[in-house]
Amino acid sequence: MASLTVRVPERLRKDMRKLTDVNWSAVVRDAIEERVRIEELRTKCDWDRVRQAVKMTDAIYDQMNRKYGHIQFNSAETIRYWREKRHGPT
Repeated sequence: MASLTVRVPERLRKDMRKLTDVNWSAVVRDAIEERVRIEELRTKCDWDRVRQAVKMTDAIYDQMNRKYGHIQFNSAETIRYWREKRHGPT
């Protein structure tokens, strides 16, 4: 097993020493494992949901195209407009 050094404030270290029945290595190990699990889930891409979203987007685009014809639309301009409206010009 690998070793890891963690720095904590002296006050916290004194409080930890008072709790003699707590296995601090296990507490830190469990916390790190849980955080790794959370980060892996957060970064995992659900390709089925991505495909479903693409199909929905294409369906909306086709519906708008049939109803209104081809629309000149620049998404970058729209995003820039709303960012500037929210945060002011950059």
